[in-house]
Amino acid sequence: MTPEEFKNIRERLGLSAYRLADIFQVRGSRTVRRWETGDRDIPGPAKVLLGLLGEKPELLAYLQGEKETSPIK
Repeated sequence: MTPEEFKNIRERLGLSAYRLADIFQVRGSRTVRRWETGDRDIPGPAKVLLGLLGEKPELLAYLQGEKETSPIK
């Protein structure tokens, strides 16, 4: 996943860099912005999770604590 693809998925999900950092439990939106500009490599788990959210956006509500049960069956 390229930095541009990462940013496009985040924006398509309607998430700010700050909110994504909160969901991923990383320190501040600056980390996310560095991933998106290519200043830092995107860690593998972040790529996997954002890719999954891009394919199954209904998981976002679960990760944000808006749903108590996982939509994955």
